[in-house]
Amino acid sequence: MRATFYLDKPSAARTTVMLNVSLSGKRLRFGTGISIEPQHWNEQRQEPRASDPLRNAHSRRLAQILATVSKLYNSLNVEEGAESGGTTEIDVFRDKIREYLSPNESDAVFRSDMESRFQEFIATYTKRSSRGLVTAVRPNTETLNRYKHVLSTLVEWSADSGHSLTYEAMTVDFYLSYSSWLSAKRSVSDATVSNYIKTIKTFLRWAKSRGYHSVTDYEQFYRDKRTSETIALTLDEVRLLRDFDLSDSPRLARVRDIFLLQCFTGMRYGDLQRLEPKHFDDASQLIRFTTEKTNTRCVIPITRPLKELLSRYPSRLFELPSGVKQNLYLKELGQKVGLTQDVTTERFVLGQRIEETKKRHELITTHVARRSYATLSVRFGVPESVIGLVMGHSPKGMLQQHYVKLDEDAVRDIVVKAWENL
Repeated sequence: MRATFYLDKPSAARTTVMLNVSLSGKRLRFGTGISIEPQHWNEQRQEPRASDPLRNAHSRRLAQILATVSKLYNSLNVEEGAESGGTTEIDVFRDKIREYLSPNESDAVFRSDMESRFQEFIATYTKRSSRGLVTAVRPNTETLNRYKHVLSTLVEWSADSGHSLTYEAMTVDFYLSYSSWLSAKRSVSDATVSNYIKTIKTFLRWAKSRGYHSVTDYEQFYRDKRTSETIALTLDEVRLLRDFDLSDSPRLARVRDIFLLQCFTGMRYGDLQRLEPKHFDDASQLIRFTTEKTNTRCVIPITRPLKELLSRYPSRLFELPSGVKQNLYLKELGQKVGLTQDVTTERFVLGQRIEETKKRHELITTHVARRSYATLSVRFGVPESVIGLVMGHSPKGMLQQHYVKLDEDAVRDIVVKAWENL
């Protein structure tokens, strides 16, 4: 037996490293799952060049493949013509290699394995620290739902494209195909694709740490973090929304109150849905709350505008629609109060900048309220360090992390005074 490696398409911009096994006059060919640029491949030595960014990982994988093929050959005592239940030992040998490399012939088995491992990941994964260390903290519900959604898109992509959903298929070719599919099928921006890719890379690192695979190409997947243009309401727009007569539409009046509750607290909509009377300290004029997303303790001052709003809800209980419905209602509300100016926005799709003109009310979402709180607070003169404490953001820089230690009274006094400007 003689095993060698070669490039499938040496003239292509990027191609697969193939395995050729010569045995008793027969040649067996397999894809290794490694994708590489031909310029980084040493054909004579059958190995990656030093210029390959993933040379060490690729070299280890190729060595592992050779060792496994040799082990299979020795264990099966392969001899041409030897029969095993009507199947030659060479056929058994070939099938064993295919099973190891997860080829298309074993697609159903390996797809099932990867899907089940992804489900295991969703059920058991715990967060990593900024240095990659394992913690005991589980992701929040929103994040877990995103993981589930990404898995569903992977399964759908596999069915639509006819490509295998295996660890070895997680190459640059997969990245390009999947990204294009998301843009065409789901009409998502590059920022959203970036979030999906982040989840996939997190899963693959987790799976690799458990020995489920040894592929490395996914580390090259690029994440375009450029976000689409978004808006925040201006001071005049918040006043317009607050003072607009909605007596003819109680439903939109409630939608307006919920939006303003976010505008006056800076809370995420998911956190607002978890808000209970116990979080209110009317004596201290504070809302104390721990965010679900970052598990950060927030101290939210009850400002004059917020106090006026809360006077309509003495029970401190709020009936909130789902986030999807609230976003639909907010667009209806914005149109009713007259936020109909044209706004030119931009987003990125497959690296290309696309300009779009929309009505201002079409851009209003629950997160616009949180963004408006931060924007207005800056306008009113609230220091960014204080805004971060209210909104649950991690402190930035040496000064905020180690020296600025504001107590609740200080935060309340600064914010309450500033928001008198509304």
